[in-house]
Amino acid sequence: MKKTFAFIVQLIFLLIICKLGYYLANLLHLPIPGNVIGMILLFGLLQTKVIKVKWIELTSGFLVKHLAFFFIPISISLMTMGWLFIEFGLPLALTLGVSLIFGFIVSAWTVQKLSHRGEVKQHDSAHHNI
Repeated sequence: MKKTFAFIVQLIFLLIICKLGYYLANLLHLPIPGNVIGMILLFGLLQTKVIKVKWIELTSGFLVKHLAFFFIPISISLMTMGWLFIEFGLPLALTLGVSLIFGFIVSAWTVQKLSHRGEVKQHDSAHHNI
């Protein structure tokens, strides 16, 4: 019972942050979706230690564990929009390709910067006993 209550409280807390992101996007007329602003807001609050990870750990772990289920509705919707891919397929593919490459570059750059600061542990498989 206590775990269920904690789950519900954490879920409400995450939903409030998400709705706050939508509110800020609407209020400030930002071209960024509200849910993305909510995630950035949550990230900032976690980084500044205003919110502790343990306060949202139970619910966020559950949501991440079941993340694949959240893609089912959009996948079904995309099946009914074949015309969209016929009309905008090339620009979509180009956008996705550029985004993929950009994501790889930013990820690699971030790992290199963090490894120089000593925040990423290096693993050397030659020193492990098998």
